[in-house]
Amino acid sequence: MTLFKKTKKYGIIWAVLLVVSTALTAPAQNLSIALSALASHARLPAGAQNEESFEWREEPMDAQPEDPWKNENLISPEELLKQTAAAEKPIVLHIGMALLFRNSRIPGSKYAGQGSTPEGIEKLKQAVQGVPKNRSIVLYCGCCPWKDCPNIRPAFKTLREAGFTRVMVLNLPNSFSQDWISKGLPVERGEAAK
Repeated sequence: MTLFKKTKKYGIIWAVLLVVSTALTAPAQNLSIALSALASHARLPAGAQNEESFEWREEPMDAQPEDPWKNENLISPEELLKQTAAAEKPIVLHIGMALLFRNSRIPGSKYAGQGSTPEGIEKLKQAVQGVPKNRSIVLYCGCCPWKDCPNIRPAFKTLREAGFTRVMVLNLPNSFSQDWISKGLPVERGEAAK
């Protein structure tokens, strides 16, 4: 079974579960985001002629002109792991859907609200309240291919506008599952400790 077929199979299962759980627990705007995630898993990615012509990105993506960050604001999964083992660890904030955070997340990361919603942005502001403006903060979502992520850009802009000078974005060009979990990097599961 090709990587695309495996991802498509499990991606659709994941997306259906996401749509159902979102429909039961979240406002209508979150449901539309979940439905678009389902749609993105139900078709071949742009530029792929067929399943065999599609290749997952193995290298990190550079910042794009429409992105609010620059290349120096990007951090690779491997570099983040090194930094989380250092004396001064960065604050790692998940700004995607709560369901994804509960399912699997970077060890030690905190849920800071869904970046695409006003409620999520308020939760993000609360999460960094009292944090020094020069503290290193790493944001990640990983819900879908980065170019389509509705959460990462508003969260990054919010922190930069609030005066945080060391905001980084975890470079996950495909998804958290593809760019972190499938590489065997550490994850936590279940409810996060308070």
